Amino acid sequence: MKYILLLKRLLKKKSYIFMLLIVPLMVMMLNAMSSADAGLMTIGVYIPGTDESSDFLRQDLKENPGSLQFVFYDTEDEVVSAVESQQVVEGWIVPEDLDAVVANMASDNNSKEKIQIIIREQGLTHLLGKEVISSRVFPRIARDMAVRYVSQFVYNDKPSKDEINHILQTYDNYGINGNLFEMGYVDEDATYTKEEVSYLMMPLRGILALWLLLCAIAASMYYLEDEKSGLFIWWKVKAPIIRDFLYYVVIIAIPSVMVLVGLAYGGVFTDIKRELLALILYDLAIIFLANILRLLIQSIKGLGIITPILIMASAIFAPVFIDFKDGRTIQKFCPTFHYLYCIHDEYYVQSLLLYSIILLIIWYLINTIAQRIK
Repeated sequence: MKYILLLKRLLKKKSYIFMLLIVPLMVMMLNAMSSADAGLMTIGVYIPGTDESSDFLRQDLKENPGSLQFVFYDTEDEVVSAVESQQVVEGWIVPEDLDAVVANMASDNNSKEKIQIIIREQGLTHLLGKEVISSRVFPRIARDMAVRYVSQFVYNDKPSKDEINHILQTYDNYGINGNLFEMGYVDEDATYTKEEVSYLMMPLRGILALWLLLCAIAASMYYLEDEKSGLFIWWKVKAPIIRDFLYYVVIIAIPSVMVLVGLAYGGVFTDIKRELLALILYDLAIIFLANILRLLIQSIKGLGIITPILIMASAIFAPVFIDFKDGRTIQKFCPTFHYLYCIHDEYYVQSLLLYSIILLIIWYLINTIAQRIK
């Protein structure tokens, strides 16, 4: 009965309601953006040539843009102007005779003329753009290299036109049909569907996990506020640690349900059994961690100071946006790291369980010492 009253009190708090509204608004916004016609980056392209390689590149960019968006311009100055005015992230200016560039690259790996990449400032996306343009032009270079190799070693460097056409036809007929790669996870027992997820929705699970961690810290702030107002003077129990645990469970329960709904709506939900198991273990870990921080800091102001530091550290060390393989030792101290990996790897389910048990023991010891000091 007391926990129901606690939930009613929480639902009257504007801060709690505002915190709950963040999830549906964020998921709907990301879902709307991911369904829109937008790419990872917009690139301005100028291809003046009408040779075979230029036509191939132009058609390839139009028909297979991938996660990028290409805007074609009629002059080199228009591309430069678009980059300067930030209409596009970067610009590609292709030489007029791309066939000659390809031929030079295939023969001696060198060419006086280059494909120019126009940027305002260096960044990670520009490295991606450089890889993309290289991968789009390389098939033409590889094709020309094959012709030169066969001509040299089969026809003594003097092939006829019919023989060259035969080499080209043979090379083109050996194109790979279908998808050469299939993505899979370590946990082969997972029964979820392997549908392609928009790149905007990929960090959704990590963002929701960080938000849930924020809710756990907020629960500690609510606890200190209720403790200061004298709530626990009238709420006597034989085992205060169980009361404290259930206090946090009441606060975390609704956000946890919203995380599951957000994952489903965002299209990154996997298997119901794995999702529930992972979320329950993660809830336990962050509840124990929040209690430890509350006992150590013992002030709302102190928790407010440490919260952004904790969230930023978790965003860096957990694979929310990027995974640093060299920092595994430090990453294992972050509960979000174990949660994000345990979705697709049975090993991290066990590591998250062990992590939660260790935090429970630490909380119990600190709580026992605090009670004896009182």
